[in-house]
Amino acid sequence: MIFRKRSPLGLFLLLVLMISVCFSGCGDTASAEITQPAPTVASMETTSPRKNLETILVMGLDKNERSEMLEGYVNKTQSDFLLLLVIDQENRSINSLHINRDTMTEITRLGVFGGAAGKYTAQIALAHAYGSGGSDSALNAVKAVSNFLGGVKIDHYMTFTMDSVALVNDMVGGVTVFIEDDFSEMDPSLVQGQEITLKGEQALHFVRGRSNVADGTNLNRMARQRQYMMGLYEKIKAAAAQDEAFPEKLVKKLADAFDTDLSVYQLDSLFDTLLECKMGEILTIEGENVRGEFMEFYADPDSVAQAVQTLFGS
Repeated sequence: MIFRKRSPLGLFLLLVLMISVCFSGCGDTASAEITQPAPTVASMETTSPRKNLETILVMGLDKNERSEMLEGYVNKTQSDFLLLLVIDQENRSINSLHINRDTMTEITRLGVFGGAAGKYTAQIALAHAYGSGGSDSALNAVKAVSNFLGGVKIDHYMTFTMDSVALVNDMVGGVTVFIEDDFSEMDPSLVQGQEITLKGEQALHFVRGRSNVADGTNLNRMARQRQYMMGLYEKIKAAAAQDEAFPEKLVKKLADAFDTDLSVYQLDSLFDTLLECKMGEILTIEGENVRGEFMEFYADPDSVAQAVQTLFGS
């Protein structure tokens, strides 16, 4: 992917949005049908959407390398980090929704020839596990997120693989975080109660740690991911201010881990838009964690409806 020279500010703003998806994890997965139905939300037909919105679903994938085409139409790559960006072209603002990967919702099962082979309720992260692991899987995840949010239109997707975390972290000199949880079983170097500048694999452990950390829920991990995002944003901004070439260096480093259905022209146009956009808050959806054979998150329909109204409503 080739980028013509742009303002460092425009480049790093786009990069901050994209590398957010690096926070992939090793979550539990539910692959069987369940008896408890996923909650439903009001259709977007009942919501008056604002005009001039552009939406991008960014996904963090839980493999170090992209999946190769497998026999059949199933792969092992899940979208463990899901962030929906809503760009308001008219108001020049960007808001986002951080979606819990354990969210129980209706997903489409793809058959061996790539067509729909039925629907069932499972963790939303599993939607990406159908298909080759490439664009077909990403589009299946886009469909699942759109349906979960009542049919909102999602224009594009971006994906990153998890190996981007340590790479980006070290390129900015490490991100400083406060260790609120006990990581002793995963990484004793992450000492609870201390402020630490993460290096290399420490960053990956901090944003991926789950089963042996705190209460083992994805909600806890999502809070850490947001803390890391804020710190990473500041470090990338500082690096870009010191070195005009830094954003382009970062783009090149991430090329093999990055995929999108945006064309080079569309990415270039997005740079210009981001130069003028105000960054809003990261929204989340309330709900209930249910621990069974796998961890399941049941979203509160009212909370989903409120998030949709905030992001899309007029």
